[in-house]
Amino acid sequence: MRAAFAGIVDYAGLFPPATCSMADAVSQYDAYRRSSERWMLGRFVVAAIRLQELAQAIEIAGIAVDPTDPWRLTVVMGAVIPAELGLIAAFQGAWQSRGVLADAIEYRVSSVGQLTVVAEQVPRAFQRYFEVPPVGPYREIVAAIGAAGAFAKIRTGGTTPDLFPAATDVTTFLMAAVKHGVPFKATAGLHHPFRGNYPITYAPNAEPQSMYGFVNVLLATAELARSGEGEVAQAILEESDHGAFAREAGAIVWRDERYTAEELTSAHEKFFLSFGSCSFREPYDELGLGGAS
Repeated sequence: MRAAFAGIVDYAGLFPPATCSMADAVSQYDAYRRSSERWMLGRFVVAAIRLQELAQAIEIAGIAVDPTDPWRLTVVMGAVIPAELGLIAAFQGAWQSRGVLADAIEYRVSSVGQLTVVAEQVPRAFQRYFEVPPVGPYREIVAAIGAAGAFAKIRTGGTTPDLFPAATDVTTFLMAAVKHGVPFKATAGLHHPFRGNYPITYAPNAEPQSMYGFVNVLLATAELARSGEGEVAQAILEESDHGAFAREAGAIVWRDERYTAEELTSAHEKFFLSFGSCSFREPYDELGLGGAS
């Protein structure tokens, strides 16, 4: 079962609600990479404008990365594409030989037209993720992302309730991704394996908010890959009864449906590649696979 979640958590500790310092984020990511939990850890997420700060933090911490086992970064780009591509190129020139690779980018687009323009500016050498608008329809823009040889990204939450998309929008995004064969990642609001009400931030008085679960997203994706049934996939996304899920040998069961480890691993490797989370411990500890195979 571990293969279905291998490398699925992109560590985004620099971003809200954790908003770690660069030094803390670097230290934590390095510790996770050295731990037995590493199998579930993906990329380190950093804004392009903070790459130099990242380099300094790695040097100050005295971290020596094995170039044969590199850190892989996802760089979140802002509005000034040429300048930020320059920052990435400079970082690559100094750090690629030292085992830190900035080889993936994320960029938010609002239309097919903007996507087309940006995709022409960002080299295909990068693993390119284009974040879709918060509200669908998604068929056209996801198809265009696939035609550009890129990956899609959907925002599944945030630090305020209005940033959590409706289940209908998440479902239509997943349907478009599966239909057009476009790999994707999700970000925000997926700290927990299963849908439920959780504090929206780490503040002591934070209000609870209904959040999606990354297991729900994976099973919904597997359902669409299996049958294309949007109604069933949406029901999985909206399922907040944790007792409706059960783990069996080589499978996860949701109500009357059984999803094998092979189906879930395929859904992960072909479609739901990863999700950004400012916490690594919450997804790992609550999933509870530990050393399971």
